[in-house]
Amino acid sequence: MKNFFEESDFLKSTIQKNVTLQRKPQVNTIWHWLLLILFGLLAYGTVTQQFLLIAIFVVIAAIVKGPFMLLWGAIYSFLIAFFPPLGIVLSIVFFLLNLGTVVKSWRISLTSAYFYLVPLLGGIIRAVVKTEPTYAVLIFVTLSIVGLHFLLNWLYQNNSLSRTLTWSIISVPYAIVILFLPTRFRRIKSTKKFKF
Repeated sequence: MKNFFEESDFLKSTIQKNVTLQRKPQVNTIWHWLLLILFGLLAYGTVTQQFLLIAIFVVIAAIVKGPFMLLWGAIYSFLIAFFPPLGIVLSIVFFLLNLGTVVKSWRISLTSAYFYLVPLLGGIIRAVVKTEPTYAVLIFVTLSIVGLHFLLNWLYQNNSLSRTLTWSIISVPYAIVILFLPTRFRRIKSTKKFKF
């Protein structure tokens, strides 16, 4: 399928002349520095401290997303109850939207994996070695933070905003916890037959 917007020189020139996006440099925002500080805490902390900080991320995301999810669940249930065919249409639409989000957000997924796995790997190595000198830990933390900084710059060049990126990365543990929760609790089937 051809993408007429990318192939048309007229559309490109018209959009470039009439639309100007003025964004402040994302590296200078508080959200960028917050991500670097949180990453530094993860990279410097022990495995126990890392899991504690990740648990705090889960609680923050649950507080923010929980009420919104309850409201959306109520609206969705209302629509499905009164207009059953709408349920199939909404399910297809949400499936396609989620599929598109996953395809578009591979860069964010890569950065999120770096954000959580590099400190975890460093914490595991420190727990195993136990006699690692302090300067080696500080070098590891510094190089890891510099690596994250370059990853974030790469995302900013691909039109990511630091505020939404911060929220996406912080809410990753919550999304993983939700992913592993059972969708429903099954009833225990009784094999006993009752006689009336």
